[in-house]
Amino acid sequence: MITGAVLAGGKSLRFGKNKALQTFRGKRFIDLAIESLRPFCDPVMAVVNEIEPYRDTGAMLVQDIIPRLGPLGGIYTALLFSPCEWVFVKATDMPFLVPEMASLIVEAAKGNFDAVVPKMGEFFDPLLAAYNRRCLPVIARQLQGPANLQVVAFYRKIRLKTITETEWLKVDPEALSFKNVNTMSDLAEIDGIERS
Repeated sequence: MITGAVLAGGKSLRFGKNKALQTFRGKRFIDLAIESLRPFCDPVMAVVNEIEPYRDTGAMLVQDIIPRLGPLGGIYTALLFSPCEWVFVKATDMPFLVPEMASLIVEAAKGNFDAVVPKMGEFFDPLLAAYNRRCLPVIARQLQGPANLQVVAFYRKIRLKTITETEWLKVDPEALSFKNVNTMSDLAEIDGIERS
């Protein structure tokens, strides 16, 4: 099996308040993210900077092991606490996970890789991806070195499976799985997207 990990420890500076607790179509982002991973992952955890606001999520709650290290720190924490070899990571502010996209990532994680990451054009999306525990020492070295918290920085040191745009467009032609919310205007924009 594969562990699901919702990364919800961000500062939400551009949004102005905690995005994870923002309601969207009657549910909080954190709950939407957890629900979207449940059909594919067991257990599902939420990696958070404080436990208290999330006690009612029904997910396994894990506090960032080293605070203020952004998504890279969240991935590291998820891998440390995961009971499974693989962790399917998803940002809390991405409300539309197309099931076929999740299946594509989970299936690819059965191969002989250390991470499975989709690409949009030339850019990776490291926050809708799967990571194996074999990534832990590589991430640890990066966290201990000169300040470089970019998730993609360790990719060249691991066996990486890229899911190309050509591949994932077959299952998610509108790229709904990658829609994320950084600002209030982003929230207004995604609210116009039809329910699937």
